[in-house]
Amino acid sequence: MSQASKPFHSEEARRRALVPGRHSVSPFNFHDEVLAEFEFPEPLALIDSTIRKVIYTAGVRTSVADLLRIGEIIEELGVKDESLNLWWWGADQPNAVEWDAVRAFARAGFGFRVNVFTDTLVGSGAAPSTKMRRTVDMLAEAGVGAINPGLIEPPDADAAARQRDEFAAFGEYARQQGLEWTLTIAHCGRRDFLKMVDGMNTAIEAGATRLDPMDSTSTMSPEAMKRYMRTLRSMLVRPVPITMHTHDDFGMATATTVAAVTAGASPDVALNGVSYRSGFAALEEVVLALDVLYGLDAGIRLDRLQWAADSLARIMDMPIHPLKPVIGSHQFLRDSPNDIAKLLSTDRDTFPAFGCSIDPGLVGSKLRWVWGEQSTEEVVRQLALSLGVAVSGAQIKAVRDELDRRRDARPAYPKWVEADEVEEVLLAIAAG
Repeated sequence: MSQASKPFHSEEARRRALVPGRHSVSPFNFHDEVLAEFEFPEPLALIDSTIRKVIYTAGVRTSVADLLRIGEIIEELGVKDESLNLWWWGADQPNAVEWDAVRAFARAGFGFRVNVFTDTLVGSGAAPSTKMRRTVDMLAEAGVGAINPGLIEPPDADAAARQRDEFAAFGEYARQQGLEWTLTIAHCGRRDFLKMVDGMNTAIEAGATRLDPMDSTSTMSPEAMKRYMRTLRSMLVRPVPITMHTHDDFGMATATTVAAVTAGASPDVALNGVSYRSGFAALEEVVLALDVLYGLDAGIRLDRLQWAADSLARIMDMPIHPLKPVIGSHQFLRDSPNDIAKLLSTDRDTFPAFGCSIDPGLVGSKLRWVWGEQSTEEVVRQLALSLGVAVSGAQIKAVRDELDRRRDARPAYPKWVEADEVEEVLLAIAAG
């Protein structure tokens, strides 16, 4: 067999790329040379930050009852690990909103673990940490099972030595109170890398069970993220699970988070990408990309993504942008005559759906169409045919004229006519 007549992709790559009724993507995603670059975490353990990111979304005000409703949503999705924050901000008491949320989630009995970051456990070593025991006691009494100090860069060698002692004291006290603990490292992309790794190793030796580096202002490209993660893992005193937390300042949070996963970190995500500034790595984007393009199951119910996203938007009273990937209203919206004709034809269930690499049902959505600027009399003709309604050429023109009038009368977005209204106009004019 000549080289030209041999299949370029392996049968396995083609099988993974095309799953009838589910998705159809390029087999290059599963080419041996592509797969050889990956070092996926084992196990892949998604961390969700939706609750704390909802609290931090500017202009949104949610009650504890609202937050618990969101907890029900993420539980149904399959989230197993939820991160909350508890900032003291130098005060004598923690932030009231966050403290109420922490206590409510600790006693709610959800099926996910609650891990609480707080800023009073370990300091920079420059001054003694005075609230560590009190904070640990409060969280243990509240019923929290996992807590999370931050790694602050010490100002000098003496402070670094004192910080090591503080980590040892904190780790021992947390253990005595029956608490597991993980470590957060903010602004990980811009810090002195060697000092940061030294601090991480100090925490690991003191009992940290996971590292949560945060590229807090999106300082790394996807390529840089892979190099960062591989280098970090190679320098740890012993292997521990790592997550990566990435914002969307450059519109690359999903890409950079996925890059971190390919280099050994689990993703930290928030439903709908909610957060301050430009948002966060979106749960729905990350888990769908990992599933379809990489063949990784993040343990999340894909078929409930649209429902979850819409439910969260209602609770937050914060609409989803129409062009938002995966869950935006335009994702599976069609308005071109060709697409509408296919939707109305007997081949409407053809896979893959036109203009899609996934079946909309995979994420709990469906294709829909509207009468817009591109619509023509052919759309009217195809709709009449699909309904079994006989219409004359004059009636088809009358339907189009009426639909164009209604569309043009719309004062603002969306300037279209919904399919059910199109059908009503057609039936009324056909009935004469």
